Amino acid sequence: MLPIKYILPVILIVVIMLIIAIPFGSGCLGDAQCITGKVTEIVDGDTIKVDNKSIRFSLTSTPEIYDEKGILAKKYVEKICPIGSTVLVDEDDLQTQGSYGRIIGLIKCNGKILNEEILESGHGEISIQHCKTSEFANSDWAKRYGC
Repeated sequence: MLPIKYILPVILIVVIMLIIAIPFGSGCLGDAQCITGKVTEIVDGDTIKVDNKSIRFSLTSTPEIYDEKGILAKKYVEKICPIGSTVLVDEDDLQTQGSYGRIIGLIKCNGKILNEEILESGHGEISIQHCKTSEFANSDWAKRYGC
């Protein structure tokens, strides 16, 4: 057993390690997958790869990559969440079936919610048709853009 004088420093070290290990504080909501990993590819303005898993931004839609506006959306995501960044993906509990082999979720990167950022930047639109089938529809950002 440790002497009393060592217990407080050990507790502090454990707390600090936990704070460092949880990069986004609150983590994920619900029961679906919660993934922490590195961005390995920016596919387009509303899809990235995290540890080579394809992740689609819940409730958002950007122009296709062959369109000039789609290229701008992709470049914007590359700027705010470059390849190699650590992200937290909160899979949408109401859309666990995915879309075209992609996980649908809320993505946090560098202290920002990418779903919200792509809307705020004007590079994307809210996917109103999914507001009734998304765990994130009641989020402030989703309501602000039309859910």
